[in-house]
Amino acid sequence: MTRFKRRMLLGTALVVLVLLGVGVWFYFTFFTATSTALQRAEAFMFRRMKVAQLAEQGSYRFFFVTNRRLETDDGPLEERFGNQREEILKFGYFDTKIQASLGLGMLINATEWFQNEEIQLLEVRELEQAAFVKKTQQLIQNSPYRSLLVVVHGFREAFPSALRKTTFLSHVLDANTPVLLFDWPGNQGSSLGGYRQARRVAEASGADLARTLQLIIREIQPDRLWLIANSMGGQVVAEAFGQLYQEADLADAQTEIEDVVLTAPDVDHEEFDNKFKQEIKALARNLTVYVSSNDRALLMSRIINRGRRAGESTLSPDQLEEAIRVADLVEPNSGLITLVDVTPVNRTRNFHNFSLETPEFFDDLFLRLTNTETPRSRLIYQVQAPQGAVYWVLTRGR
Repeated sequence: MTRFKRRMLLGTALVVLVLLGVGVWFYFTFFTATSTALQRAEAFMFRRMKVAQLAEQGSYRFFFVTNRRLETDDGPLEERFGNQREEILKFGYFDTKIQASLGLGMLINATEWFQNEEIQLLEVRELEQAAFVKKTQQLIQNSPYRSLLVVVHGFREAFPSALRKTTFLSHVLDANTPVLLFDWPGNQGSSLGGYRQARRVAEASGADLARTLQLIIREIQPDRLWLIANSMGGQVVAEAFGQLYQEADLADAQTEIEDVVLTAPDVDHEEFDNKFKQEIKALARNLTVYVSSNDRALLMSRIINRGRRAGESTLSPDQLEEAIRVADLVEPNSGLITLVDVTPVNRTRNFHNFSLETPEFFDDLFLRLTNTETPRSRLIYQVQAPQGAVYWVLTRGR
């Protein structure tokens, strides 16, 4: 190649790079800026979640109850709680600032950096129990449903991340209701030993959630009480219901909780039994369990056929066994327990995170909670087993 040709090629490459740079600058200057402006405007103009909103745009207040032990007296409150459980319950509220870029329908990037940037903790304050009850009641009275949503997270959740995850769930669900986080020390480490320790802490924390629910039912007294638990948080709920069922005024015919929702439940094999069904029947009007497969095969078809496929790992992170145990509790012509397979809409890399990253799940959850009867607009379809029990599959529609 002659020197002239080399210079021509280098010159051409340089011109292409300059044009490419100009194009990128033009795109981000004119198109992205406009898109961002519209996104910010829409994110806060069309909001249902009004009751938790503070005076400053994008700022919201939520409540917490935790059984974590305070490790130090120094530093912000959210950084002072460790991973040790104690029987003393701590009450309080946390104010957050939500960036408009975390708009409705966006999928969360669950890195700590993203959460810190998009969801900022403005203030975390501890309250005496009486003040906590009063402030919670005030928001409930101002909500259109006179409702309270209680959220329980799962394995590996530290206190600050539990606050941000509750904020995210509330923001995307966008229900006009006060939200209360029941926080327990699930951050026991990522190893097998840490997982087993978290399971033990979850079992012990059931009594603390039971006391929290007793306080809500007997003193705060919302007209509609909703309880959502994800992953190992379902173990905490199962243990709590065992405790509550022993209370005569709660185990009567009148149900105290309108809806219990378990997402990707990580619950001990012995929990989903007929005793649990009796506890649900006494305490809650509905139990909805959302499950998903990690390999895109519908769990419902495998539940009906009841056969593990050849080559399927018994160690795969799959909800099949949990789904089968719940399916065994579903009775024909009964709306007490609803089992929903979200595999068709689960686009997450980690199947377990559909409760944070799947818009169709949030749409269905909103309709489930805010309607006393199952709305026809829910994109769920029946799958009927030979014995007559009905299961459901959540789809993207037609």
